[in-house]
Amino acid sequence: MPHVRQKRKNRKGVSFLSPVPGQKNYTLVFEDDRLPDGHGAKNVVKVNSLAEVMIYYGLLGSTCEMYLSPEYGCTHFELLQELEKLPISLANEALAEAEAETLSAMLRKLPLDIAGLLKSRLAVRDEDVLPGIINPEYIHKKNPANGLLSEPHPDGRLVYYNMLMYSEELQFDHGSDHIQGMLLLEAMRQAGLATTHLMGGLPVSGGMTLTSYCTNFYNYIEHTAPVIMRAYTSYTVPEEVVDKEGFVICQVFQWGKLCTEAVLGAVAFLDRERYAKHRTRTEKFSERNRRLFASKVAAMNETAGS
Repeated sequence: MPHVRQKRKNRKGVSFLSPVPGQKNYTLVFEDDRLPDGHGAKNVVKVNSLAEVMIYYGLLGSTCEMYLSPEYGCTHFELLQELEKLPISLANEALAEAEAETLSAMLRKLPLDIAGLLKSRLAVRDEDVLPGIINPEYIHKKNPANGLLSEPHPDGRLVYYNMLMYSEELQFDHGSDHIQGMLLLEAMRQAGLATTHLMGGLPVSGGMTLTSYCTNFYNYIEHTAPVIMRAYTSYTVPEEVVDKEGFVICQVFQWGKLCTEAVLGAVAFLDRERYAKHRTRTEKFSERNRRLFASKVAAMNETAGS
């Protein structure tokens, strides 16, 4: 029986393979493996392939560990060897190549790290005080009162925010005992933009336009407790000055439970001039569509009158 070693460390001395689960915020374990009795793992994430391990490792970085039981390591020795020499650079490449649908499903399996967030400045418990509002530059707002995000809390490749409950530019004609959908949609749009600036490296002088917005709602969100948002962006600054497509995944939690999620497709522009040109092209397309529609309606009316 081969000897099982789980001591691989990166250059900073941070272990990825852990002989004792619970050293990091997240513990990855294969679905057909098992954690030891009485383990101290905080957030367990079941994985079914090396590909999933790599994506989670790229996403979570030094906040996650991989656990293989001694028995599992002995019967999957080649896999053990792969994990022992898995560099973070390869994990980052796997993350960069992950499609939005795949990554969205994997994030859905990722529990909210409550213990870690309790150490941050974000409001987690009902009695916690909300942190200050995010820098308006990151959400392209001139008036801070229109911001729906708190100061950010980056962790690995993810960024966490508290969602704020009020915006001067979004008013409703009746009260509600839960957060309105339009407010949620705008908050997730702002989170996508801010995260692309903070983690994707998009300059604040750049712009972003949405090409798609797919949303799932699971639970109502109350006004009476903190709301936590978790966001990831696939965008990275291109080597050349080009407009680049990407996506953002945003999740909304209350009391640790996933309430809403969205996948936002977008095109990012490195400067406002390129963004303005895009807006001009879009307006021309819209005008052309308007004229074509008007011509069709006119032709139908003419046929009906003849």
